[in-house]
Amino acid sequence: MRKLLLPFSSLYWLCVVVRNWFFDIGILKTEKVSVPVISVGNISAGGVGKTPFVELLVERFKDSLHSAVVSRGYKRKTTGTVVVSDGRTIQSSVENSGDEPMQLARTYPELIVVVDENRVRGARKAVGLGAKVILLDDGFQHRYLHHDLDIVILTAEEILNGDFLLPAGNRREPLTSLNRADLIAVTRCADTEEFMRVCAMGLENRLLPANIPAIGLTTKLKAFKLFSSGEIIECDTVAGKNVVAFSGIGNPKSFEDLLRKANLRVVKHVAFSDHHWYKNSDFKTIVKIRKFAHADFIVTTEKDMARLGERFPEFLETEPVIVAEIRQEVLSGEQTLNELLGRIY
Repeated sequence: MRKLLLPFSSLYWLCVVVRNWFFDIGILKTEKVSVPVISVGNISAGGVGKTPFVELLVERFKDSLHSAVVSRGYKRKTTGTVVVSDGRTIQSSVENSGDEPMQLARTYPELIVVVDENRVRGARKAVGLGAKVILLDDGFQHRYLHHDLDIVILTAEEILNGDFLLPAGNRREPLTSLNRADLIAVTRCADTEEFMRVCAMGLENRLLPANIPAIGLTTKLKAFKLFSSGEIIECDTVAGKNVVAFSGIGNPKSFEDLLRKANLRVVKHVAFSDHHWYKNSDFKTIVKIRKFAHADFIVTTEKDMARLGERFPEFLETEPVIVAEIRQEVLSGEQTLNELLGRIY
């Protein structure tokens, strides 16, 4: 049915092309800040694995530079500049900051996290807090702030299957925009062989530019954390167990696939809309499903847990709720990534 919207996609394409051209010729101005800015973005709506890659970069910089993450804070209940963390203490609530910024602030207490729909203003605030490098989350389309390094995330699936521009498809920019990138990171690759096959097909079908380097990434489960106590549970401990999953993320299928690859038996996955704000009735339904299915655990994502904050209902403390902690690993292109990051520090 969305193909009926193709005429509107043509109009959307025209608007995007003209806007980018205005930036290219200087009608729309780009501003620099006093520290390097690394943009991590995409050209498609929905979850592609940006936040895990931002976490990978935070890990790379944490021993050498005081880094900051600046993002819009999607679906937050505020506008303007909000300091989520000054690198010492958390200074906001999840409602005021958004789920992904709060997740990052809780995972990395030393990280500066600022949300602002105006990325230039947000970046300046981060610099004022002591940031020496800024990671711009979902920044590819935000060209008012100068990017010293542009990294674009694509999933293996979207390269193989292709897509249309909004609103007929999920693509936010035409493929020609990839020529602005310094690096393409291909996520959700099963192994190096799949990454090479995806790249070869992307080049053959002219979906990927031949002059932009690419690296391959895979997402793995690191461990689980028991909500009630914070106890870390190794993946082997829950392998073979029956679980009920719930999530409100951009790509719920990728979460379910990850659980199944870890040999969990997903008897039911209750998928909500991305950035869903949970109500007690949602959890009562989930608990009923677990009891009816005699499942061993209820499992969710770190992003969903960050969104709950103090709104987590007390009755769930007696339920076997575990949180999946994930990490992103570089399958191919480690040297390429290191060389590009070497320009920054």
